[in-house]
Parts: sequence; structure tokens; C-alpha cells
Amino acid sequence: MERTYSILIVEDDRDMRSLLRDGLWGEGYQLSEVCDGSEALRMVVRCVPDLILTEVRVSTGGVDYISRLRAIARSCPIVVMTAFSDEWFREAVLRAGATSVVMKPVHLTELRLCLRTFVSSAHQPIQ
Repeated sequence: MERTYSILIVEDDRDMRSLLRDGLWGEGYQLSEVCDGSEALRMVVRCVPDLILTEVRVSTGGVDYISRLRAIARSCPIVVMTAFSDEWFREAVLRAGATSVVMKPVHLTELRLCLRTFVSSAHQPIQ
């Protein structure tokens, strides 16, 4: 039996959250959703998902938020979505612990490929 990977979606825009949920639903992931950084941190403390897909500019978000996520979820891939194309900001997010940065507007085909790469790259479950 194939393993079902869990993905935590952190996005404050309800329409974007819905688009992501609908776009990833058919991929076989177990999806959880929250709308702010504090809620995401509480959820990750309880149970680290296999992958975190997060907007960086959510309430209580930012570069420090990514650092806090990384401290809790040490080896969990963190894919950051952002509309900010500033190279300095991208580098700061990666230094804070993001695994990858995806630019908005998100193209679902590319996002699916990115997520599939991270969750299937290991033969063992991601810790």
C-alpha cells in the first residue's frame, strides 16, 4: 500500500487556500489548512507534516516565522509562496530555513511537480 503524505497549507487568503486545496486534492495528499503563522506553529508542534506549503506574509508570518517553523520541523520540507520577487527577500527566506520558494501567482502544474519532488525524494517517510 502506498503511503499518504501530509501537507500543511498555510495561507491567509481564503480563495487562494481553496484553489490550493482543490488543486492538490486529486494528488492523494492528506491536506490540512490554517490561515496564520501562529496557528501553523501550534499545529506543527502537535504533529509535523511531511511538507509545509506556506505563504510567508501571513499574519504572524515573515522570515522569523520561517525560522520558527524550521526549529520545530527540522527536516520537513518548507515550500514558501510569495509575490515578492526581491532577490534579497528570497535569499533571507532560504537562509531562515525554507527548502524552496515558489512565486505567486502559483501555477498549479509547477507546484504539484515541486511538491511531488520533495515528498517522493526519500524512500522513507519524511520526518
